Amino acid sequence: MNGVVSVRLAPEWGTDPLWVRRDGDPIPANYAADRLGREFGVPAGLVAAIDAWDDEFQGVYDPDDPADSGFPDEAATVAWHERGERLAEQLAEVLQVRTEFHTARGDSVFGG
Repeated sequence: MNGVVSVRLAPEWGTDPLWVRRDGDPIPANYAADRLGREFGVPAGLVAAIDAWDDEFQGVYDPDDPADSGFPDEAATVAWHERGERLAEQLAEVLQVRTEFHTARGDSVFGG
């Protein structure tokens, strides 16, 4: 698919949640969901869901106390992680490439 080798959905505070590696590139490039949609035809609904999921993550960051950043409880953390895992699985189906999912709770690999 347009030279894409792999996609990684791995949120980090202060950056976009996607990392795309193209054929010939040793290092993945950071992508926003809308860029992935524009360049590779990811459906708008999936793009919006990834944005909402990442917005939720960015919203729990406390710049005054980064060590205290995070979701309010275990149930919220688990629910957020599970939504992200489903989003990564959907990306793998749409893009037909290896799609990795990574958070502090664990990793999964779909497709490819």
